[in-house]
Amino acid sequence: MGLFPEIIGYFYNMSFRSILLLLCALLLTQSRLHAQSTDTIIQLTAIVYDDLYIPVSATHVININTHQGDVTDSLGIFRLAVHPSDTLLIRNIAFRDTMVSVMEFQEKRYIRIKRKRYQLEEARVFEWGATYDDFREAFIDMPAQQTLGAAMGLPQQDPEKVPLEMDEKAVKSAGLLLTSPISFFYYNFNKHAKSARKVYWLKKNQDKQDHFDAILSADNISEITGLQGSELEHFMLFLSKRIVCDMNCMELAIYSEVHGLWKVYQELMERGMLDENPD
Repeated sequence: MGLFPEIIGYFYNMSFRSILLLLCALLLTQSRLHAQSTDTIIQLTAIVYDDLYIPVSATHVININTHQGDVTDSLGIFRLAVHPSDTLLIRNIAFRDTMVSVMEFQEKRYIRIKRKRYQLEEARVFEWGATYDDFREAFIDMPAQQTLGAAMGLPQQDPEKVPLEMDEKAVKSAGLLLTSPISFFYYNFNKHAKSARKVYWLKKNQDKQDHFDAILSADNISEITGLQGSELEHFMLFLSKRIVCDMNCMELAIYSEVHGLWKVYQELMERGMLDENPD
């Protein structure tokens, strides 16, 4: 009559105790398999981005279950041994703390964190005194202001130090290509990396550029030469085409070149060698 009726008859003839023991064995086996899957250690590699998908470096990734962690590199990448059931805490001073499960990281291999906005107290400006000595005395006696990073005990960095990913010579060097080819190609060919580098140098050089522009402003050149109106415009056009100094020059060098070109301009005008009404 076939095998199936024999199997049905076998279970029919089993006692209730035997069936109960079989069910317990099946449940125990399933629980052991589940425990093995949750206790499995995996090497998780993922990336931390900001809202614009720009990698966030120097970000702490902490496993709150094992209290172990890692810090993201310049590409926002971290590597950490985790269990599938663990939860990770993403922490960066400039971003909101974010908690995410390992399972979510396994699905996407990245996480986006949001920037933090600090509420600053109102600043009030008062007059120190009527003379420079009053200001100097008050400034010297002023207590040193502690930064937020110093208050939190974070290591302080040299403000003049240029990060590797922002150093044009470093990212184009053969040394970086040999030691970290992935970083080399990312820094040199990824549009986000190149854009971030450009913005960094624009901000870093903004004070120098503003100071240079102030020296060559129409008001300052007018004070130096005494020119006004169209004559001032004529000389400034002459100056802009011939000046060699840029924002990286010392202030004395810029003024020296301006005065030198002013003398050349006057001599050429006296000899009639300049067009007084240029286009």
